[in-house]
Amino acid sequence: MRRVNHSGPYGAARRGERGVVAIIVALTLALLIGFAGLALDLGKLYVAKSELSNAADACALAAARDLTKAVSLAAPEAAGMTVGSTNRVLLQSENVAVATNSNVTFSKQFTGPYLTKDQFTTADVPSIGFVRCTVSRTGITNWFMQVVNATLGTSAVAATAVASTTQSQTTCALPVAVCSPPAGSPYNPGDWIPSKVGSNGQITGNFMWVSYPGANNVPDMKAMLTGSGQCTLPTLGTQVGKTGNVQSMDGAWNTRFGIYQNPYNGPPNPSGVSDFTGYSYWPTDPALVGTVIRGVNKFPDFRDNQRPNHTAYQGGLNVQGTTQSQSYYVQGADRRLALVPVVDCSSLQNNQQAPILSWACILMLHPMEKNNNNAPLNGTIYLEYRGDATDPATPCATQGIPGSTTAGIGPMVPVLVQ
Repeated sequence: MRRVNHSGPYGAARRGERGVVAIIVALTLALLIGFAGLALDLGKLYVAKSELSNAADACALAAARDLTKAVSLAAPEAAGMTVGSTNRVLLQSENVAVATNSNVTFSKQFTGPYLTKDQFTTADVPSIGFVRCTVSRTGITNWFMQVVNATLGTSAVAATAVASTTQSQTTCALPVAVCSPPAGSPYNPGDWIPSKVGSNGQITGNFMWVSYPGANNVPDMKAMLTGSGQCTLPTLGTQVGKTGNVQSMDGAWNTRFGIYQNPYNGPPNPSGVSDFTGYSYWPTDPALVGTVIRGVNKFPDFRDNQRPNHTAYQGGLNVQGTTQSQSYYVQGADRRLALVPVVDCSSLQNNQQAPILSWACILMLHPMEKNNNNAPLNGTIYLEYRGDATDPATPCATQGIPGSTTAGIGPMVPVLVQ
């Protein structure tokens, strides 16, 4: 093959083209390296921003948690600073700085103004509803930008979070209302609240059947007892109604104890999953049967000791239906702990409706008997009062999960609002 050598103007042009390509490649490489460096710098700042956001969120939530019933803003401020500063920034290389009053500020309204704790009086504290945490990191060294321009050698990022408190979620409710206690004689956790089952299936006394708005008939009430209950809880002040002739509610009630009669079936049918133990509990001392046990906690160890230990079914009650095997009990949830509304029962009986005054956590103690007049408890049934639903110590509370902002039911828990 013969090689052709170009000379003259044409050869010079070809050699010039090779030089232009080299320059273009060099410029392209420089541009690509620049974009890569810029991406690394921006990525570093983005990661730092995310880390600071986590710190601000943690700070605000910790501070908001201590806003509930606070007598001073010093405690929520300290909680926010402590939790916020345990977070780390700059690829987890150093702790976030949350050390001054300006990092944690408070306000009565979401829109502000946000002030430090020293700018509020003691009288202001109960109305403080929002806390804002602001964290920042300055002097973050850029890897590439400082090479391009010395004035762009460092950057700063910041993050802000606002938290407040709201009602937490709770367990679902039963179609039963507890009568408000007399003035000066409140219920105490552990009190037994009695009522009487009549021949028409009604219960009267210290608690009674009620229907909720939108679920105002007996089939709805039975579905609540065999299912999850009333989980969309009405707000305080909502009117609940007194039902008419209620027959065979005992069968639906007893499914929560693992006792089933037609038309209710036990597991695996989901219509009647029993309580996780399925066991009943009532006074075995004949002297206590049929008496009002209120203010005297005769059996304080039931929930904490005997029931979780699967105390044997005590027998002695005249109950309709078949008791399921123990294997079914362990499949269920704790379905005998539930919320019930507290109402003025005199208004409920006279007007067939009454407003919800508050919510109470109760424990269903035993199944309902048949042939009430000849039954061991003579038609009396008991609920155990476990506390007000707003009390964080009540076993009906579901801590840490925000619920309704208007129902006024569960204990207050912190929640991010910004």
